[in-house]
Amino acid sequence: MTDNTYHKILDYFREISEGTKWDGHLYAVGGCVRDEILGAPIHDVDIAVDLPDGGVKFAMWLLRHKYLVEMPVLFRKFGTAKLRLRKFPEEEIEVVQTRAEKYTEKTSRCPEVVSGTIEEDCFRRDFTVNTLYRNIKTGEILDMTGRGVHDIREGVIRTPLDPYETFDDDPVRILRCLRFAARFGWKIDEATMEALKASVERLAIVSRERWSAEFRKMLFGRNVRDSLGTLVEIGGLKYMNQLMREMSETTPEPGDKTLLELGIDAVCKLEEEGVEDEAQRLAAFFGNVGMLRAAVRDKSGTMRYPRHEHIGGLMTGRLLKHLGMDKALAEDVKAIIQGRGEVRRKKEKQLRVEMHQAHQDQQQAERIERRKERAARHRAMLEEHRKRIARRRRRKAKQTPPQE
Repeated sequence: MTDNTYHKILDYFREISEGTKWDGHLYAVGGCVRDEILGAPIHDVDIAVDLPDGGVKFAMWLLRHKYLVEMPVLFRKFGTAKLRLRKFPEEEIEVVQTRAEKYTEKTSRCPEVVSGTIEEDCFRRDFTVNTLYRNIKTGEILDMTGRGVHDIREGVIRTPLDPYETFDDDPVRILRCLRFAARFGWKIDEATMEALKASVERLAIVSRERWSAEFRKMLFGRNVRDSLGTLVEIGGLKYMNQLMREMSETTPEPGDKTLLELGIDAVCKLEEEGVEDEAQRLAAFFGNVGMLRAAVRDKSGTMRYPRHEHIGGLMTGRLLKHLGMDKALAEDVKAIIQGRGEVRRKKEKQLRVEMHQAHQDQQQAERIERRKERAARHRAMLEEHRKRIARRRRRKAKQTPPQE
């Protein structure tokens, strides 16, 4: 949305809440405030309500007063609602309660959620750049960590609390940290990076759906080398699924890069060329995955991978569907990978034909050259023979006395 639309939405909330129990308790929070300070396009509007169960109750209040297009989508466990205002029907807005969280299970990243103060809500967030609140009534920006505005302007990613605790509680923040840094070209605070690397094994508890969402955002975003490439370097992507683990452990040739590293290189090359097409990027990343199943060793001991693109296309198509990606996208990726195999095989066949023809031409040229050499030797022999005959005749003519 435009910056103008964003401010109109905030002004509208201020107008309709004036004189009600919501007056002074509504805050724009997180990404929209961050992007406003950056001067970047605003994609989402999140409104925090610092009252008990404020998100759901405010959404229902809006519905009763006919401010909404339709019934909001409620997530009562988290005190959150998604809604569309009649005045701005094109924009989806998320309304949340300020909340406190407590992580009690090490095998799960789902916390116990209760209503909390705005301070508690601030410090349970992932990074300082996402902890800013704009008071809708006064327009004041609250920076309760004291670092939010500074880190946005300086381009620094750090956590509002101890980074080890932050990543241990919710390892999805590891993925978000790398993605944010790459997206904005920001640097990750040294202590935050150390904690991120130390907590990478916690990625094993992240759900398939969240892995899929974050993987796509990294692969289709900017600076893939800084996000997905860094995740591969620290050994994090292998926790996504078994196939990624196999790709992280397989090198097509001794001393070569792993299949994951080769995939990153291929995607980065597309990024350098300005290719943003999702199917092309996915096909580049998974282009060699078929080598996991197609490997054979020939009589000389050399590893070969016949028709690995055909096998890889089938594997990738199934994986993308398993990850919940669009079926049509999965089919496009499969077709691209297998199509590259057909192109490669046609080129190899054409190369073999050309090599055979070149060999035939070389043999023919060698035969012609040998005939020329034989003919030249024969001419030389005849010339030498003629010279010998001429010399004999001259000697004989000298030895024969003249007749009287």
